[in-house]
Amino acid sequence: MFFILSKILAFLISPFSWIAIGLIYAIISKIPERKKKALIISGIIFLLFSNEFVAEEVIRGLEAPNKNLSQKEHFDVGIVLGGMINYDGHNKKLIFNSNIDRLLQALILYRKGHIDKILISGGSGDITYPEIVESKLLLDFVKDLGFDEKDIWIETKSRNTRENATYSYEFLKTKFDHPEKRKYLLITSATHMKRSLACFTKAGLKTDDYSTSRISGPRRFSFQNMLIPNIWAFGMWEIFFHETIGYWTYKIAGYI
Repeated sequence: MFFILSKILAFLISPFSWIAIGLIYAIISKIPERKKKALIISGIIFLLFSNEFVAEEVIRGLEAPNKNLSQKEHFDVGIVLGGMINYDGHNKKLIFNSNIDRLLQALILYRKGHIDKILISGGSGDITYPEIVESKLLLDFVKDLGFDEKDIWIETKSRNTRENATYSYEFLKTKFDHPEKRKYLLITSATHMKRSLACFTKAGLKTDDYSTSRISGPRRFSFQNMLIPNIWAFGMWEIFFHETIGYWTYKIAGYI
C-alpha cells in the first residue's frame, strides 16, 4: 500500500500537475471570475517553478556535498541504490536516467581499489511491470562491460529506500558472519543521500556516504538563468518535493 501511495503522491506533488489542473478548471468552469483566477494562478505557478535560479537554490540546500576519497580509504562493499533505468521491453534495452551516475561512480571506485564488492540494491519499482527487476538488468549490463560477476552482488526485492536498507542488510548477513564489522560505502544521488543514510542507520547498518548525480553547480547570475523560463527547473522542484516529503513521511512512519 505504501508503495502505491508513493506513486500517487508523485503525481500530486508535480507543479506540472497543478498547472494542468488549473487550466482544466479554467476550461470547464462557467464562471468568468473563476476562469480568470485559475488562469492567473496557473501563470504564477509556471513563472515561479520554471525559474532556474530559484530551483537551483532550493535544490542546493537539499544536496549532500560531493567528496573525493583519499588514496588509503577502502571499503568492503559499495552499496549502490537503484532507480536509474527504464526498460524498453520491445527492443530489450535499458534506458538510463541521470541516476546512472550512481553505478558509474561505483565502478570507478571499484577499479581504483577503493571497494572490493559492489552491491546493487533494487527490485521492481514499476507497478505495471513488477517482473522487471532493476538489479538483475544492471548486473547483465555490468557483465557486458567486462566486470567480474563474482564481485557484483545484487539485492532484488526492494522497491523503495527503506527496503533498500532492510534487504541490503539481510543480504549482507548471508555474505559475512559479522556484517556490522565491515566497512560500507553508500552510493546514491546527492539529493537522495540524507534519507538514504537515515534509513540504513535505522536498519542497523553503518555506512559512509558518497554522493553522485549532483544537480546544483556554481551560482549563475546571468539573464538566462534568472529570468528565462526553463523546463528543467520543474524537474528540480519535483525532486525537491519528492525527497522532502519522502523524508518527513519516513520520519512520521518511524522508518528513520
